[in-house]
Formats: sequence, structure tokens, C-alpha cells
Amino acid sequence: MTQIQHQLSDWFLLPVNAGSSQTFVIGDIHGQADVLGSVLQQVAKTPRICQERKLIFLGDIIDRGPKSIRSVELVMDARTTAAVDSVVFLPGNHELMLVDGIDSPMEYLPDWLDNGGERVVEEAFPGHSARLLEDLAKMAEDAIGQSFLRAIDASPSYHQQGDVVFVHGGLDPSQSADAFLSKPKFGDWCGEHWAWIREPFLDWTDGWRSPTGRPCIVVHGHTPVTDTPIQLSEFTRRADKLGSHKRLCLDAGAAAVPQVAWAEMFERSYRVNLTYDAAIKR
Repeated sequence: MTQIQHQLSDWFLLPVNAGSSQTFVIGDIHGQADVLGSVLQQVAKTPRICQERKLIFLGDIIDRGPKSIRSVELVMDARTTAAVDSVVFLPGNHELMLVDGIDSPMEYLPDWLDNGGERVVEEAFPGHSARLLEDLAKMAEDAIGQSFLRAIDASPSYHQQGDVVFVHGGLDPSQSADAFLSKPKFGDWCGEHWAWIREPFLDWTDGWRSPTGRPCIVVHGHTPVTDTPIQLSEFTRRADKLGSHKRLCLDAGAAAVPQVAWAEMFERSYRVNLTYDAAIKR
């Protein structure tokens, strides 16, 4: 039995302005639907502090975890469930792999299946015996549903609010943000892509400029801070690199353990929160 709990941090000073919206940002989900549902309920309970409340998903809603299909449903209904005025969905590399796999099964589907997609197909079609890639691609399409596939197709590579850039993977310090974030969504699975990048993004300490050319911070997911249960204090110590690297990571390792990181931002303030299944010893 799940025992969902929240750890909510104090408010801290942001080094930049995050804009005038009360913004909630949710990191990687990876099929942890029970935790996600509780996060959305907690967002709904959070008092409104300004005219607009916005919710941003950083991607990787699906794959590896136990309830990808339910996670997709929660994302599609999040505006109502979380009591926000708008929702921004940013695609993760797992969503992009899914679409590539459906569109070009022979080229891309095996890699998606090996990276957690097989669990999605099995979730939708328990005990299936399909082996042909074309059949598995159709099953994946049916499992995920057209609404979410359209959302992936329509999604932007990033979202900027104030001087905060939200993106799944990160930026490349060797390229302008505008050029890097303009790379096509599909058909590019290399590390030099905004949904896939790790290094040199993670180690860069010389600051970032947004696509508009202003100094900014980056809020991202993709690279898990942990793959084991963790307390908020330790998660924040590892994930909050705003002082040194001008970035904040919200991937709490949902691919391996039922815990999801999320943040709340408003103007020059932010807090980082952790929601998890307390039935898993930490």
C-alpha cells in the first residue's frame, strides 16, 4: 500500500526574476502516477498568491515506472486537478523516443522498448505475444493515445519566464541558447540535443544566457540526482546548483524509485519540494 508524503522546503531567494506568475514546475515522472496525483493535489491546495497560476512539466512522463498510462491521463487533466490557469508541457527524451518509434519502428522502436517502453506496452496489453515491430508500434500508439501524442507534437523545446529557462535536458555552453533550442524535436538521439544533453551542461559554471540574450538560470530534469530514496535536505544539496552553476535539477530518480521533485517560483523567490511513497524506506 502506498503512503504518499510531501516534504516542503522554506522559501529561498532566486538569483533572477521568475516572472509574475505563481509557477509550479514538476520534474521527471516516469510512470509514478500515484506520486504525481498527490503532487497535483498538493498544488491545488497551495494558496493562490497572484492573478495567474501556471504549471510546467519538464518531460519524461512515461517509461520505466509502473503506471505510465495513468500518468499521461493525469498530465492531460492537470489544469483542472491542480487548479491552475495554464499548463506548459515540455517533452523529455522518452516522449521523443516514443514518437520516433511509432513513426519509424524499424529504426527507432527497439531502442524505445529497451529504455522502458516495453513496460508501457505490457501495462496496456498484459501478457501480449506481439513480436513484429509494426505491431508493437501500433500497440504503443493505442496505449498512449492520440491526445498525448498531439501534445508531444505541439510541445515547445523550452519555456522561458522572466529570466528562467525551463527545458528537459539543458543547454550547451558552446552554442547560443537560441540555436541550440531550435534543434528539431525528432530523429536526434545524440547528447548534443536539448532533451538529451548532460555534459558539458552539468559541469558548466560560467553562467547562461537565454534565447533573448539575457543572463538566466536553467531549471531542468533528465539527469537523476539519485536512484534511491532520499530526504529533501539531501536532494536539495545535490540538485540546487543555482549558486555555483546557475541551474536547478528536478529529476529525483522517478525512473527507479517512487519520488518526484517539484518547485514553486514567484518573482525572486522559490522553494523545492519532494513527494514520495513513504512505504519505501529512506
